[in-house]
Amino acid sequence: MIWVVLILGLVACAALPGLWVKRVLAKYSEPADRYLDKGSGAELARHLLDRFELAGIKVEETAGGDHYDPEAKAVRLSPNNYSGHSLTAVTVAAHEVGHAIQHARG
Repeated sequence: MIWVVLILGLVACAALPGLWVKRVLAKYSEPADRYLDKGSGAELARHLLDRFELAGIKVEETAGGDHYDPEAKAVRLSPNNYSGHSLTAVTVAAHEVGHAIQHARG
């Protein structure tokens, strides 16, 4: 019986953080008035890449999910995050640029 409880506890520890992140990102995926004039996720990504002198890294829109592709040297954002003006769009864009910075710095 203790093994069942332990396994269920481990499954909960593994699954709950991911579910929480999805919930928070969905909650803030609608643009608020305060973000509309601040730029899109793609614009923030380009700004950050330029700021960190990573002009050779592209920012692209993709249906394949948000990610940094080190082989193609591209930050790829889903359509909502690429052209979106929400807190989620800029947060995801900044996160993916973080991977590009990590890759550039080894």
